[in-house]
Formats: sequence, structure tokens, C-alpha cells
Amino acid sequence: MLDGKFAVQFDSRGKRKQISVPIEWLVPSKEEKEEESNYVSSFDYDRRITAFALGNGKLGLHLSSFKLLRGGSAQAAAGRDVFLVFDPDASTVQRGLMGLGITKQRVREDGCFSARTAHFLLADINRDGITDLGVVTERIECLPAAENRDVDRTAQPVYSQDPVQWYVVSDGQWLMNPAHSGVLPQDSAALPLIGMQLSPVDFVGYGYWKSHDPSKWRSKNLEAAPYQPPFRSRLLRD
Repeated sequence: MLDGKFAVQFDSRGKRKQISVPIEWLVPSKEEKEEESNYVSSFDYDRRITAFALGNGKLGLHLSSFKLLRGGSAQAAAGRDVFLVFDPDASTVQRGLMGLGITKQRVREDGCFSARTAHFLLADINRDGITDLGVVTERIECLPAAENRDVDRTAQPVYSQDPVQWYVVSDGQWLMNPAHSGVLPQDSAALPLIGMQLSPVDFVGYGYWKSHDPSKWRSKNLEAAPYQPPFRSRLLRD
């Protein structure tokens, strides 16, 4: 954010340039209003951006926000992820993938800590030469005893991971394509976390079960998570 406005800044032929980004792309007014009663805003965007090649001369730009509530018993945090498409030849930026809403979040309510995190993968899932986006969502939910099968009648944290969902490039944007749901290609690459060392799910999971290994967490399906982000693999290795 520059002078209260959003812009992408880059170097071109030895000169510093910047392109304005409509604020509505990153902070939709309707969603901002809906957040007024939340513990914390999810629109605190990091200045750092991850860029990746699309395979057609353009670049994908990954923008991320995340904010922690300082103090209070809720220990709330929230953030979002937005993707733009940058054309370095034309010096233009266009919408890429938006509308994902809050993609990372944690909060403690009624004595139970819940969390959610979306991880992002890159791969040419439909083999058309253009980079597609995969999204793996993990959750730690506070479920009542009837659902988590625990003897304790109070809400208990339970971990789950959704199958990967793929967004395929069409008309310059990434659109969801359910035909590739659940497919984890071996040549996929993970986008790094921006502005954090651990995801909200990893933070809460370790706090409850003193392990970075989801197979040791209380789980809905009692199976190991099929997808492990690289930062978690490093934690387990180290």
C-alpha cells in the first residue's frame, strides 16, 4: 500500500514503475462492512508479493494479508489471499483469482481454539502450458461430543483437510475446474507463506497436540493428511 492506495511496484529498464490496483479488488466494500463486528480485520496486506511465471510471458502475483489481535483471550487472527496477473511487456495488472474470502483464520471461543488455512499449489494440471492454481484447505474445528465421538461432552478440536481444488486459467483468470479435484501431481510446487512462519492451523495444532505432524492430531478421518506443505515437512525433519 502506497499513500493509502494499493499499487504494484517494479523495475523496468532501470526505472522504478508502479501500477495502481483498484482497492475494490483487495478490499471489497461489502466484505469490509461485514467484518466490522469481527475481532480483527483480514485486510492488512503484506508489502511482499510472490511472483511466478505463467508460461505465456505473464506473471502471477500472490498477495497476502494477515493480522493478529494483540491481547485478549480470543487470540484471533485473520487474513486473505488474492492473485493478480501482471503483463511486464504492457505494464498492466488484471484480476487473476479473487473471491476466496478469508483464507486463514484462528480464534478461541468458549474455551476451544479453531483455525483455518488455505495452501496454494502451482502446476499445469490440464497440460495446456499455462500455470494453474491448486488450493488445499485445512481446518481445526470445535465439534460437539456427538460428532467427534469423545466421551467429553464439551466441544473438542478436530483436524481435517479438504481435497485439493484446482483453478484453471481461462480468459486470463483462474476459474475453478472440478474435473481435477483431489489430484495432487508430483510436479506441483507450493507457494510460500507470506509474513508468517507457521500457518494458523499449525500454530493451533501444535498448541493442542505438541506435534507438527497432523497424523498425531485428533482427526475426523483418522488418516494422515495427503498434502504436507514444505514448511511443515521442514519442521518435522528438523
